[in-house]
Amino acid sequence: MRITTSMMIRNYQNNLSGVTENKMNMQNKVLTQRNFTSVKEDPSAAAKASHLTRQYLKNEDYLEMSKDLQSKLDAQEDSVYQVVKYAEELFAKIGKESLNGTNMEQRETYANTIVSIRDSIIQSLNATYSNTFIMAGANGTESPFSMDAATGRLKYRGVEVDLAGNTAQLKEYRDEGLFIDIGLGLEFDSSGQEIIPSTAFNIAFSGLSAIWDEKSAGTGGVELKIDVGNNVIGNTAAQNYRNALPKGSGKDNMANNLVDLCSQLALELLQEDGDFDYESCDQMMVKLKEFHEQADNSLTGIGVKSDFLEKSINRMESNELSLATQLERVVTPDMAIAITNYSYSQYAYNAALRIGVNLLSQSFLDFMR
Repeated sequence: MRITTSMMIRNYQNNLSGVTENKMNMQNKVLTQRNFTSVKEDPSAAAKASHLTRQYLKNEDYLEMSKDLQSKLDAQEDSVYQVVKYAEELFAKIGKESLNGTNMEQRETYANTIVSIRDSIIQSLNATYSNTFIMAGANGTESPFSMDAATGRLKYRGVEVDLAGNTAQLKEYRDEGLFIDIGLGLEFDSSGQEIIPSTAFNIAFSGLSAIWDEKSAGTGGVELKIDVGNNVIGNTAAQNYRNALPKGSGKDNMANNLVDLCSQLALELLQEDGDFDYESCDQMMVKLKEFHEQADNSLTGIGVKSDFLEKSINRMESNELSLATQLERVVTPDMAIAITNYSYSQYAYNAALRIGVNLLSQSFLDFMR
């Protein structure tokens, strides 16, 4: 068989091209620290990497959302804790002291203190987190709690709390949900309109849960307007309250929420000695303790949700590490092996060039340059 120069050139070019391509592939692995830079290089590994990347990014989104929700729950917990402490102070200290052998002037001082605590409770109930009212149920864009300027009665999202006729609407506000997908397998019911609660996280929390007794009939619309610094014994507000609820009737017509009960107790303390209803005030103390326990139970409920979310965050962080490890195994080469392979490919490439010098004439090499 006759070996011609053209055959040698053709074979040499083919071999040199293969060696060069192999060197470039090894070089890319070292420089990019990736096993492949295109799907065609390793379709199976590329498909697996794509699947793992989608899982990793989705888990990362859930993790970031869960951490933000955890911060929001912490803010809710702090606000309810403040309400618990205020309620405890009212029934354990202020309330009892105001009934133990006090005269009119002393009761006026306690009335002012109670109203001041009442206003602090409202501030806690209107707390915000990231420009969102965290005690407003599913509607976090508007301040949930306010006091009617004319009657001094508490309102929740514009609805008077201490009116029996508003109970159904208030229960709807209190029980509404705001569900967030955090990777629990979000599903809808058969209608396709409602989220199945167990498949998402409900971040909604209404302050009504902590300070409202839906079973209580309330005061029946009695005016509870009272201003700090103007609570003189026998003042107009106190007289109007006594006219609406004669002495002895207060214990059977107590406000159905902590805020209005504070106003009612303060108005009772502002009565003249002859009109002061000790028995009703004593029953209000019992009711204050019940509200303290209710707020404390709400705090426990938030703690349970926070604990569940914390466990979910731990799970997602572990999952994130696992997915990152799997992805690294698929995508990232062993750098020691990759560098060694690159060195061998560089050696083979240089050897091919040297062989070419020996096989091909100088004139042909000049032509290739």
